[in-house]
Amino acid sequence: MIAFHGTRSTAADLLNYSSVIAVSLFFLPYCSAADGFCEGNNAGRSCCADGDGGLALPVFPYEADWNKNFRAFLYIVGLLWCFVGVSVLSDVFMAGIETITNSTYKRKVPRLTQQGQQEQDASGNPVFDYEETLIWNPAVANLTLMALGSSTPEILLSIIEIVGAGFYSGDLGPGTVVGSASFNLYMITAMCMLALPDGEGRKIGGLTTFFITSVHSLFAYLWLAVTLIVISPDVVEVWEAVVTLGCFPWLTFLVWCADNNWFRREKVFPDEAVEDKPNENGTDGNPAAIPLVSVPNGGGEAGEASTGPIQEEPDHPIGRAGSGGGFVRRSSSAGSSAPPGHGHTTTHAKNNSRFRHRHNALSTFMGGRKAPDANEPEELRLAKEDAAREKTLSVFQFCSRNYAFLETVGTASIKVTRGGKTDTQGSVRYETKDDTAAAGKEYEAAEGTLTFEANETEKNVDVKIIHDKVHNPDLKFKVALHVPDGGMGKLGRLSEADVTIIDMDGPGIFSWMDSTPQTFLSSDSRAHLVIERRCGCTGAVTVRVKSVDGSARAGVHYQEVDEVIEWADSEAAKTLQVKLMQFPRPGDMEPSTVHFSVELEAVGTAGKDQAEVGDPKRIEVQVRWNMPDILGDGLEVASWSDQFRQALSVSGGEDVEEAGGLELGMHYLSITWKLLAAFIPPPHYLGGWACFWVALSFIGVVTMFINDLASIFGCLVGLDDQVTAITIVALGTSLPDTFASVLAIRSDDNADNAIGNITGSNSINVFLGLGLPWTVAAVYWGQVKATDAWTARNSDWLKLKDHMKYSESGAFVVEGGSLGFNTLVFSILTLFSFLVLGIRRWKLGYEIGGPKNLARLTSGIFVAFWILYILLSSIQVYHPDKIGWGR
Repeated sequence: MIAFHGTRSTAADLLNYSSVIAVSLFFLPYCSAADGFCEGNNAGRSCCADGDGGLALPVFPYEADWNKNFRAFLYIVGLLWCFVGVSVLSDVFMAGIETITNSTYKRKVPRLTQQGQQEQDASGNPVFDYEETLIWNPAVANLTLMALGSSTPEILLSIIEIVGAGFYSGDLGPGTVVGSASFNLYMITAMCMLALPDGEGRKIGGLTTFFITSVHSLFAYLWLAVTLIVISPDVVEVWEAVVTLGCFPWLTFLVWCADNNWFRREKVFPDEAVEDKPNENGTDGNPAAIPLVSVPNGGGEAGEASTGPIQEEPDHPIGRAGSGGGFVRRSSSAGSSAPPGHGHTTTHAKNNSRFRHRHNALSTFMGGRKAPDANEPEELRLAKEDAAREKTLSVFQFCSRNYAFLETVGTASIKVTRGGKTDTQGSVRYETKDDTAAAGKEYEAAEGTLTFEANETEKNVDVKIIHDKVHNPDLKFKVALHVPDGGMGKLGRLSEADVTIIDMDGPGIFSWMDSTPQTFLSSDSRAHLVIERRCGCTGAVTVRVKSVDGSARAGVHYQEVDEVIEWADSEAAKTLQVKLMQFPRPGDMEPSTVHFSVELEAVGTAGKDQAEVGDPKRIEVQVRWNMPDILGDGLEVASWSDQFRQALSVSGGEDVEEAGGLELGMHYLSITWKLLAAFIPPPHYLGGWACFWVALSFIGVVTMFINDLASIFGCLVGLDDQVTAITIVALGTSLPDTFASVLAIRSDDNADNAIGNITGSNSINVFLGLGLPWTVAAVYWGQVKATDAWTARNSDWLKLKDHMKYSESGAFVVEGGSLGFNTLVFSILTLFSFLVLGIRRWKLGYEIGGPKNLARLTSGIFVAFWILYILLSSIQVYHPDKIGWGR
């Protein structure tokens, strides 16, 4: 179970729910026209007394005699409430999926020497190490289980509608699949265009994968149109259904191939992949990522100067490079210049980005607890929050308190950000100050004024670094910010930065970056310890790291470490990751914190190739017991009792005083669903599979009610099921992904999680959401043949040309009139959408954002695509003769 966090909902978020309500209530004034509706051919519709109803509704036997306006109001309120429920349950469902996709196994790999030969022990036996590797390839996990999680309502609606109707085709399921796809591609893209500040852009990083999923999403809907209109009009044959379903594993295979660099012209060896040829996800083809994160000399070939800093973040020994920098990390295991093995126990990049954005987006609206960003240090987070609360002044500060540059960098660019009031021009002064580094000798003094134009939030302070080619210790200088007298601004928490110049002349001295004990929680997956290479980083050397028990014991509290780490030429720092093990809660008389140490030892022949180890040679690691954090990043899922406590509490029991009226209202509106979700097993039970199956069954039940509510509401207001599907139901099932994409485009440095996943999800909706139930239904009717009920249901259809041949054999009938037309219109508009995005990538270098006026124009184009799709599809349903396309 995931707790929910209360934050301020944005206007864009509110717009989505408002759009559903507006579309729904638009039809209520026409309810009086429903008098006399339940006559003739309409007598059998779900809202009528003689109709079949739905799978579970209506509940009351004489409900058809109630006032139709009152019934329509009840059903639309129930439908919206069920949308809330399926969003809450889907969030928990994706938590289980996140646990499953982050499951690992231990892989046996040979330990290699520096010469690349198999290492042997004293007896001549080969030496092996074990790497912890992701079971699920990240790209495959994102396309399959993660896409399944975000598309579950649409997929289940299609399955439930067909199975519940006795394997007859309905209009809600297929209509929702196509309608949801149109909303996802057009409206989510339009909203993401407007979510970024003026001039800021995001591009799709995994371009190969995006191209593959885009082509297949376009093919999926064209295939539907061709199948229903050309190949076997109004009938889905077994082979057509099997081909549709078979495209799902085919697409998965292609994405896996792309993730493993199969489509690159040059040969990419596993040991080289990260350094020079990263794949679309920024990692090598091996699904396991990096055990030891090394910092090279630059972002390209070894020895090339870096253009970006190492930001030494307060909570993480080495932080991420600034978004504007070119600093690249490379691995020391699979995917680096060092041979794999050497005792490494690998960690992995979690498959949870999409889940994280989706969970936080939903929590924003539902008054729950939001998962913090594990990559953002506490001090930087607080600095951002302070700046966000300032409404009258600009707040100027650095992105980090500590930076480090190699002395070969040339110019050190240190980013300054502006928060608070940013809609006017603002300025801040900067100046450098000597510390151990002297101006004119190690760097050139700099001072000046940074002028921010209206809505401009980032600028760089550039300081020239002098490379003296003389071996000396690492030196520091400071950069300080000042607000000019009378200036309309103030300084934030990070108004002064320490800049370290890392000497490159000499093999270096190896030591731990921190001399003080490092504290971690038992719920943390790993302890991150940084080894720095001071006073030069020339040449290839090796250093051994070895753990030493204290009150913490290897195999009980942590996984033993005894490794030889190879440092390539120009590598300045590495992060050792020690796996921590969840241990039982200590008793009342037992200490809650245990400790162990990790030592550095020289390797090689003294005076020849032996590395010099300096102080501190030993670092103490303290591990404090904490409630299990199975999902990572602060999401506590220890027990069922905690789930109920969090479900009943606003903001999950945290920051209740900051919850506003909207958060409180949404919390109490959704509290029933939160309590229901609390009955789902926590995600860490049985590796996430217990949560997966129970949550899936709960979502299936709620989706059954959505099917009935939508059908009966449409009947009451005179809406055709196909129009109901592409408007109300499609919008309702797409809201969580809408929120997630807006948050993702704002917080990520690319558009992959915001836009790149849409095409994959749209493909899965067709291949799995329609392919699976259609295959079952086509096989069923192929075996059962035509029954009396089948003949009665399709009596009018059998009178049409060429349909009498099915009078005895039977068939799975899917009338292609409206559905075929909808898919064809969607495919054409999708082609134009991809063309717009392609032109933006060609001209601007990115797909999303950019200059405000251009972003608004592009957003308007995508909104127009969605409106045009709704209008044409609705006209075809109600007036097929006017466009020359029969039903």
